[in-house]
Amino acid sequence: MRILVTGTSGHIGGAVVNLLCQEGHEVVGISRTENPALPEAVQQYSLDITNPAFVEKTVQDVGACEAIVHAAASIKDDSHSEEMMQVNYAGSLNLLRAAKKLQARCFLYLSSLSILGTPCKHPITEAHPLTPRTGYALSKLVAEHEILEGVTDSLRTISLRISSPVGPGLRHRCIFRLFVERALENAPLQIHGTGARRQDYVDVRDIAQGILQAVCSDCRGIYNLGSGVPASNLELAQRCIQTLRSSSEIVMTGENDPDDQVCWDLSIAKAARDFGYRPRFTLEQSIADLAAEIQG
Repeated sequence: MRILVTGTSGHIGGAVVNLLCQEGHEVVGISRTENPALPEAVQQYSLDITNPAFVEKTVQDVGACEAIVHAAASIKDDSHSEEMMQVNYAGSLNLLRAAKKLQARCFLYLSSLSILGTPCKHPITEAHPLTPRTGYALSKLVAEHEILEGVTDSLRTISLRISSPVGPGLRHRCIFRLFVERALENAPLQIHGTGARRQDYVDVRDIAQGILQAVCSDCRGIYNLGSGVPASNLELAQRCIQTLRSSSEIVMTGENDPDDQVCWDLSIAKAARDFGYRPRFTLEQSIADLAAEIQG
């Protein structure tokens, strides 16, 4: 299958490309900057999805594709809300227009669980109320809506709501990477509140596998994609120390964590039912593999 992937210089986009190449698919990559780490077989194009000429340029340069995986996004803070809306919303609509001209049969959009706001119903299913709290979340939500509305008889559209991607290639200095880095240095792991906040960490390689399974199925609509097994901040710290055989100590800072009681207990039953999604990588594997990458 010939598959176009956007955001190939990012964490998820890069993992998707690597898996698709391993599985023998022909991959075309789009990003603002080319990724030298991708397999040589990947046809890379440096294109800006927000450019008014993007659709015409993509049709001219890329040619027909059977599927599109849209992983490109702006993840900046709310001081860049206009830019995020331009990239995440307007850019996504540009790509959807291009998909129809490229005769794609499947358009898969990577959404985010942040569009839910704070979880209020458990477990978290695809029917959970949507109350985005940030500019990023709002931009992802409005794009998701337009993409799902863009379905036609010849183009099926899918939105995967991703939880917290971890594992190899994670560059964002979130709590997961910070704890791994600190544990490798045998430095204290600091926790605010009681450490009870529970997050669904999913390995990027499982995300890539889920994406491929969804593309190759006949599914359409919204799906949660995560590990299905939440871990608290305290548990994450403990497992980083145990997995890396670190002498780090866990330090409770005494500072308040406004999300201390929040639990992201994600249901992945729909993805399991409709396209056979089954996470394979444990939290310990994600910790160990990221640590190995950090150490070189």
